[in-house]
Amino acid sequence: MPLDYGVRGRRRTLRGLWLGLLPGAAAVGAILALNATYHRGVETAQGWIGSGPPCPAISAAVYRARGYAAQERTTDYDGVILARQFGHVMCRDVDTRGGWGFSTHPVCQFTSPTAIRVAFAGRDSFFAPGPGRLATVSVGRDRAACALGGRFTLFFDPTN
Repeated sequence: MPLDYGVRGRRRTLRGLWLGLLPGAAAVGAILALNATYHRGVETAQGWIGSGPPCPAISAAVYRARGYAAQERTTDYDGVILARQFGHVMCRDVDTRGGWGFSTHPVCQFTSPTAIRVAFAGRDSFFAPGPGRLATVSVGRDRAACALGGRFTLFFDPTN
């Protein structure tokens, strides 16, 4: 016995709903892509994202033997401990590549650090960019990376 009480009608389709949702989803995707591209361009222009050569990495023993640990100046940014001997530091949350602006990671620029210790998630990383050199440290989910160069100096704030 049919359950339609004797009334037979056409099945309803959701074609109109799909015709409205697809252009809306495409528009939202385009806006997110343009926003992520814009932010990436600004961060590159300000020196937060760079393609400089990597900083020389050193071991913990070398870091301690050279006396860097005794002269540390530390900064805590988003739970990441950044230690340097000299100079200044400026940090910012930078959009993670492929995150469409929904995920960020900390990036710090140093003016003249000599050596850098990055401590996060229970591990330490050590870099020796040298005195008088600019360095940019990027802290991802599982590792820290250091590149020579940056835009931040004592007389120039790249965010202005």
